[in-house]
Amino acid sequence: MKVRSTITRLDIPPGDHAQVPLEVINTSAVIDSISVRVVGIDSGLIATDPASLPLFPDALGEITVTITLPQAFPAGTYPIMLVVGGVAPEAGNAHHDLELVVPRRAAAHLEATPSLVRARRKASFRVTVHNDGNVPLQTALRAEDADRKVRTSVLPSTVAVPVGGQVSATVVVRGPRQLVGADRDRPITLAAHAVDADADIVLTLRQRSTVSRGLITVLVLLGIIAIWALAFLIGIRQVLGVDPYAKTAPASFFAATGAGAAGEDGAVDGAGATPDGALPKEGAIAAGTGASVTGKVTGQWDGEGVGRMSIDVLRETRGGLKLVSSTATLNDGTYTVAGLFPGSYLVRARASGYDTVWYPTAKSATAATTITAVAQQATDKVDLSVVGAPAQLTGTVRTTDAASDVPITVKATPTWPGAKKSQTKTVVAQEDGTYAFTGLSAPASYQLTFTAEGFEPTTRTERVLGGQDRYALDVTLGAGEGSISGTVTDGKTPVGAVTVTTSVDGKEVSVSTPTIGQVGAFTLTNLPTPATYVVTFTKEGFTTSTSVVDLSAGEVRTDLQVQLAGGAGTVTGRVVTASGTGLGDVSVTASGGSAASSTTTLTGSSAGSFTMTGLAVPGQYTLTFAVDGYTPASVPVVLSLAAPSGSVDVTLRSAVGSVHGRILSGGTGVAGVSVQLTDGDAVRTTISTATGDFARGSYEIDGLSSGTYTLSALDDSGRTVATAVVTVTAGRALRQDLSLPEAG
Repeated sequence: MKVRSTITRLDIPPGDHAQVPLEVINTSAVIDSISVRVVGIDSGLIATDPASLPLFPDALGEITVTITLPQAFPAGTYPIMLVVGGVAPEAGNAHHDLELVVPRRAAAHLEATPSLVRARRKASFRVTVHNDGNVPLQTALRAEDADRKVRTSVLPSTVAVPVGGQVSATVVVRGPRQLVGADRDRPITLAAHAVDADADIVLTLRQRSTVSRGLITVLVLLGIIAIWALAFLIGIRQVLGVDPYAKTAPASFFAATGAGAAGEDGAVDGAGATPDGALPKEGAIAAGTGASVTGKVTGQWDGEGVGRMSIDVLRETRGGLKLVSSTATLNDGTYTVAGLFPGSYLVRARASGYDTVWYPTAKSATAATTITAVAQQATDKVDLSVVGAPAQLTGTVRTTDAASDVPITVKATPTWPGAKKSQTKTVVAQEDGTYAFTGLSAPASYQLTFTAEGFEPTTRTERVLGGQDRYALDVTLGAGEGSISGTVTDGKTPVGAVTVTTSVDGKEVSVSTPTIGQVGAFTLTNLPTPATYVVTFTKEGFTTSTSVVDLSAGEVRTDLQVQLAGGAGTVTGRVVTASGTGLGDVSVTASGGSAASSTTTLTGSSAGSFTMTGLAVPGQYTLTFAVDGYTPASVPVVLSLAAPSGSVDVTLRSAVGSVHGRILSGGTGVAGVSVQLTDGDAVRTTISTATGDFARGSYEIDGLSSGTYTLSALDDSGRTVATAVVTVTAGRALRQDLSLPEAG
């Protein structure tokens, strides 16, 4: 079976899918049904089209593999293998390697039950943080209220939420004392900040007064009755007084009616006419009659509305400028001044910490623009832009690792478009975590970014007003995620299919080393830090190994080298010669496992003994025994889980031959005769002895390789006096006697 594809890497976001086309060639001699399975990820994540592909011998077809990832599939890089095979046993399998890259997708949302609590001063909310992404979240929880009237606490303020998990926190809200009045809603915004994932929820404390509304209603009703009674008594007294009845109404009675003039007796000329003095000469007049002015006060830098600014409306008089009316801007910067006499006015905005501005942007009244107020109409878009005195922003930032002395950098970046580079400020927090920004342009909003090596960066937004010395809420940086990677070997070569496990928050996390490609490599990712991890390495047939790894905040460890101490199998035995004598210095080699293993037999009193350990079990091995001068021998050994040990005794046969015999003269052995043996290249010489295995005249020449030799006996002058041709066979001793010629 053969398979090929142009795709070797897939980048699939969580919740998405991708397709891999495979070209398959049936190399078997039979019609086969081809299918695809996956190694490295859950088989339920793939689908093939078609599910089964029938192919004739040497035919080519195409199968499309679709890989679909769920929303919560963990981020990381996964080596996977597509295995293509048929049903015919002779077809074999083919594989195509892929690198699956799953990007980070951080997402979270908050739930609160309930989100509104009615209480006098204190309320508790149970909030659940849900991790909707594919990476663990180190989430910081912060509660804020817009007017800073309540006190809040969040326990815990930092939570670690695993992928697909949820963690609960308690928010306690305490409002100021409220003696009387209607229920007042005090909204609190709970924000969850994590890397690339922010979420918020509004929690409401509906604060009721100490004095109930029912009691207030009773008191108000009693007051109304008392006022009516008093008015009735005063009215009766006036009616029964001594003053004569009047036949004319005061001029103010005719306010907001048509213009006219009154006679000397107070009578009004003409129907519906208004007598002189019908309208007040000072102060505001009725809203339905007077004019009004509306507008908005914004900050020069960010264009956002500025609240609590005093708005003054003035008019020119003979004695100079005279204040006619004042109001204050709302939180969004808008304002309305009503009840103005028709005419021309100047408008100014002022507040502590701000430069006084005259409409529209003048610094003095002489440079200001006059507006015209029209009766019973609103003059709108009377907008002013203000600049505040430089502000100061201080706060405290810490890390979750109290022992860490990593410097924390705080950066204040303007949030409005077109901000100048000089308006961005950066400081380093002090050892106690405090930081301060001075000379900030105001009013404006700034994004504060907190960064420290090894910790997850955090951002928050703060707004400063003109001349304000503002204290920002405390920030705690959660430690960044770390990783452990390295290689597993048996001391010489990488080892695949090793299970690497550790524990994260009580849950086991494991990966396997690849058997193809980067054999033996492993990576454990998304590890919370700082922490100490016990990493365990297991493989069938090998001794389990553990390593203790300390990760500092955000540390990425890439150099862990682990050596598995072989398998648990053992083979013992003894090597002897044909005579039963132990043979030392014999090389013993085991082959057939994942890696070759060797040893040497002992010498001395335990000559020939050997022990071979570290063999993978189960396994089939061939033990080879070799030493100079002996014929090598091979013995098969099978080790199983039930019998991980074996015993082997081996006899080695000599790999050389020898020639021996006697030098005779007249049938009697002759000692002291020189005996010479040669194969034409090398010459071996010995002397016949007076004693020996074959009595007087014996000789022996051993350690001979197989072959044909010439054997000669020499006299004292070195002349050959007897000769013979002998054939030596390995492992055998050849006897050859030589007879000397008789003298005379």
